[in-house]
Amino acid sequence: MASYNSVNGAERKLSFTGLVVAGEISDDAGQELLPLGSGFFVAPYIALSARHVIDEITKRFHGCTLPEIKGELAFGIDFAVLHPQYGLMKWAVMGYGYTPTIDVVALLVEPRDPVQLPEGFNWETPTLSFAQAVEGEEISALGYPQSDHRFDSEVGSRVRIQAYSSDGYITQIHELRRDSTMLPYPCYETDARIEGGMSGGPVFNSAGQVCGVINSSFELEPGSGESVSYVAALWPCAGIELTDTVNPISKSPKPYYLQMLVDVGLIKGVDRMTSVDPSGKVTILVPSGRARGAQGTDGHF
Repeated sequence: MASYNSVNGAERKLSFTGLVVAGEISDDAGQELLPLGSGFFVAPYIALSARHVIDEITKRFHGCTLPEIKGELAFGIDFAVLHPQYGLMKWAVMGYGYTPTIDVVALLVEPRDPVQLPEGFNWETPTLSFAQAVEGEEISALGYPQSDHRFDSEVGSRVRIQAYSSDGYITQIHELRRDSTMLPYPCYETDARIEGGMSGGPVFNSAGQVCGVINSSFELEPGSGESVSYVAALWPCAGIELTDTVNPISKSPKPYYLQMLVDVGLIKGVDRMTSVDPSGKVTILVPSGRARGAQGTDGHF
């Protein structure tokens, strides 16, 4: 049965999940900084979120989407984590990695507040599953729908964070795309409740591994109160292109793909069903009997 509940502040998952907000320089004192979204660390200094969250922020403050921006950003973006041990930690987003074919973006960050990581700080990151999900599998989505970020002229940025977990089942798998306009990439349909602000948060499979990124929710009929939710599949993220290295952020000698960070162990990954060619095209092997319409075949994206 689907459920939707606030998350206990001591929950381990809160150490690597957080809130994506427009940075402190972007609005007048007292104004709310919107839109908001969620995200999660996958490696030290690297987080994933929904690309449409970043696109909405860039369209508001820059007039175009992230892939269209040339040169420096005219505003800042922060990733705020309410860590169970260290409290509120804010990270400045300094770089991005994405592929135009999926609704997931990699955020490269540096500490903003505190500027130095606490002594003994231990990075907590989830294990990612790069296999195709299974219809009927139980999932749990985590995001920050009832959170806000305001700017005060005297004390600066104020962030209020509250995580929620939504449980449900995968009701349908769209192996390559649901449609050609709204969801033109691999995704899953679910009966889990998804609220505004949760986009970009992780979706965990029954083994506790991240299998997707929260994407969107649509009302079935106006005024019905019934909706259907969608999750971007994780496996195409293997083809996200990165052009910078982290700690500190600097230009990489040559571009590389997220898959490489899995290969060298910087990202914890299981079910390596993906491969990435030099152009960034991701191929996934779908074992026989795992998915309708792709049994024993390769899927390309």
